[in-house]
Amino acid sequence: MGAARSMCARCRTSKSRRKRQEMSKRLGASQPKRIEYDESAEFEETDRLLLSALRYWEVQHDLIEERIAAIRSVPFLP
Repeated sequence: MGAARSMCARCRTSKSRRKRQEMSKRLGASQPKRIEYDESAEFEETDRLLLSALRYWEVQHDLIEERIAAIRSVPFLP
């Protein structure tokens, strides 16, 4: 009466556990691989963009000041 267990591993695994394993396999296969970013390179890129934007606005500010000065230097004719 003491028969040895001849059940396969799948039969011993509960159905809910098998479903969770299958779902995790499906989700793992469908998700794109994440790209690891180098944080220092990201900050360096941000710094370059920020400096470029500041230079642009500095030039724009200088042009505006020159235009205002030119307008003020023109004599008013009635």
